[in-house]
Amino acid sequence: MTDISERLSKLSPEKQELLRKKLQKEGKKSLVRETISRRPDLESYPLSFSQQRLWFLHHLQPESPFYNIPSAIRLRGKVDVNLLEKSISAIIRRHEVLRSYYLTDERGE
Repeated sequence: MTDISERLSKLSPEKQELLRKKLQKEGKKSLVRETISRRPDLESYPLSFSQQRLWFLHHLQPESPFYNIPSAIRLRGKVDVNLLEKSISAIIRRHEVLRSYYLTDERGE
């Protein structure tokens, strides 16, 4: 439970209702953000249709760059390279798809 969730759960029902009304008046739904729960750790997961298509196309033409979308970003001014690396690492840690890789099993799947 997050700190804010814990604090909210300790409020009396009357105070919770007052807070809900105040948030509603300000156009906010809630202080507690909805999150997507983590999926269980398994050794492997089935591929989505899009992932299967990408796997198939890669095996059809292994060296083809058909799925690459090149782009460039120009950064102006002084860049804190260390901070940029930390930011990119944080994004990779947060999004599992950026850490995924595909293996073929003994059945060719």
